[in-house]
Amino acid sequence: MSAINPPDHARGIIRVTLALFQRTTSSGWFLPQIDGLRFVAIASVYVVHIIANTISTLPSPEPSWLNDHYLNLSRGVELFFVISGFVIAMPFVKHALAGAPRVSLRDFYVRRLTRLEPPFLIAMLLTYAALVVVHHSSAVALLPHLLATCTYTHMMFYGTKSTIAFITWSLEIEIQFYLIAPLLMMMLELRRLTRRIALIVLAVVSLEIQTLIASAHPVAAASLIGYLPFFIAGILVCDLGISNGFWTNRRRRTWDFVGVVALLGAYSIPSSGVVSHGLMPLLFGVCVLAVFRGNTLSNIMAIPAFTAIGGMCYTIYLLHVPVIYLFAHVSRHAYIGHQVAPNAGIQVLLFVVPVLLVSCVFFLSIEKPCMNKRWPHEFAWFFLSRAQNQLNAGHVNS
Repeated sequence: MSAINPPDHARGIIRVTLALFQRTTSSGWFLPQIDGLRFVAIASVYVVHIIANTISTLPSPEPSWLNDHYLNLSRGVELFFVISGFVIAMPFVKHALAGAPRVSLRDFYVRRLTRLEPPFLIAMLLTYAALVVVHHSSAVALLPHLLATCTYTHMMFYGTKSTIAFITWSLEIEIQFYLIAPLLMMMLELRRLTRRIALIVLAVVSLEIQTLIASAHPVAAASLIGYLPFFIAGILVCDLGISNGFWTNRRRRTWDFVGVVALLGAYSIPSSGVVSHGLMPLLFGVCVLAVFRGNTLSNIMAIPAFTAIGGMCYTIYLLHVPVIYLFAHVSRHAYIGHQVAPNAGIQVLLFVVPVLLVSCVFFLSIEKPCMNKRWPHEFAWFFLSRAQNQLNAGHVNS
């Protein structure tokens, strides 16, 4: 027998472990670069919440550049919207342009329901329980907020982000997009130039409406109306990608430069003004194109560790804030001085392990099983077969 090379053996274990966290797609078409981008988005969201927690709990934090600009990192949510538009559009674009089977609307909505709802509801119930048990919040007072959160209507009824999990404001917008997505996808049946102009016009109109109602109707401005351009950017990128074979053509280093500049630009431009709101979807859209066309960028986004973390971004998004709040009273003992940047860096490192550990357990036990589109049938068959066995055993004993 030949001896096993320890480094090769270790790498094999790492590959097998990372493969456990690879996203299972119903279409069977896995694009690692998309999960790499999801890693970028969830990492920036994670960091911004760590910084916010540090500023709120650090005794007498000193003013710094980071205090005034760290919220730009929350734009990882907008990057998620662009990715969502891209992913949701893919089967519709493939049908319209490549002759793939027509998308069943029943299957589309059932898939959203069976894929996303169980992890979401379980995470919200766990968060609610933690607020009551650990933070001693009133169970009765929080119950209406839990109901509104679980039905994606908290912003609608209360005009504020959820008191159960404030991060669910973006999920409310996602649900709104899912509801109208099939209508938007009808534009893909139009001629190439016509559909692209129509989508761009719709994005511009949405942007103008958001600008007009932002002050008078802040709840409406915080709905899909204000974020539709990001989803449309994803749809347009998918259209361009499939029409021109962007993930099969030869990659170029020029796109590496374009992608990095677009990503940095999207995260750094000012937050106010029509121009900035119009530029962000454009820059994030260019970034999605670049991860397929760039030479080095495409390889970086396909690194297994990045795609594994990006593949379970939904779980991390749902759980990272409760984990931060749960351990914040312990992590604050690691504060050194009063400067935000070094303390936030320490907190980012301290929370990586607990956030990933909790997320890995939840992902493998709850979210990944729900990626199997047949899980409701298999779940029902399991219990029906168990019940039948019990009945048969009862007949034999009698």
